[in-house]
Amino acid sequence: MAQKKIDRNRSRWTAKRGVLSMLEDIEDSDEFVCSVYITPKSLAARDYPTPVDWPHVSALEAAVDATGSPDTGLAVFVAETRSIAVVPPFPLTADLVCDGADVTPMRRLLQSEPTVGVVLLRLGRYAVGVLRGDKLVASKTASRYMKNRHRAGGQSQRRFERSRERLIRELYDKACEVVGDVFSPYQRAMDHVMFGGERHTLDGLLLRCRRLRDVEGKTLGRLLPVDSPNQKALQGIAREVWMSRIIRFGDPHGESPER
Repeated sequence: MAQKKIDRNRSRWTAKRGVLSMLEDIEDSDEFVCSVYITPKSLAARDYPTPVDWPHVSALEAAVDATGSPDTGLAVFVAETRSIAVVPPFPLTADLVCDGADVTPMRRLLQSEPTVGVVLLRLGRYAVGVLRGDKLVASKTASRYMKNRHRAGGQSQRRFERSRERLIRELYDKACEVVGDVFSPYQRAMDHVMFGGERHTLDGLLLRCRRLRDVEGKTLGRLLPVDSPNQKALQGIAREVWMSRIIRFGDPHGESPER
């Protein structure tokens, strides 16, 4: 199957409801000739669960090239004139290749109820929560005073910078303490951890917070969008946590699912 270069307008982050609806359409259609599920480990190694002479390898390679190696794996549904790739919100656990439209593994993942820790952070404010499925079962938020950047020079600026660095350390330490308080009752059952906010600020927290290093193996790389880390953001964060990336190739007809 000839594959066209991906069109940016045909790559969408899609909420759980939209993905489930799309899976129903795929399942009801008779045009899809095969389905492939690739775990993060196999994706990173470019070790796909397909025969060497598999006739749809170009469709699979186009999907992998478009998505890179997401740490949740990749599902690809292939038809004669088009294909649909799905980057799921959480890691696929088994490689699979089969004839026709087999949406069962993806549907099961989207209908599961993992326990997910969430840390949202921007300078001056943080929010920590735990989701079980779509439900927020624990949360705590707070703010800390943070000085704006200083425009003057000389000793005054250096004093300001030292003071600001101290305030940032205090923010990290308090946020880390809250992470421990909120995560501790759920840590053994916690399946994944996700972060939201400013990458640079989060990197600083990760370097300083030992509690987060303890769950490093459960941390997913996708950064959740958040403007203001507060209780309202936590209440709506499940929608972002459960987002999947949908990429369509080939035949341009048909609507893409909405975010």
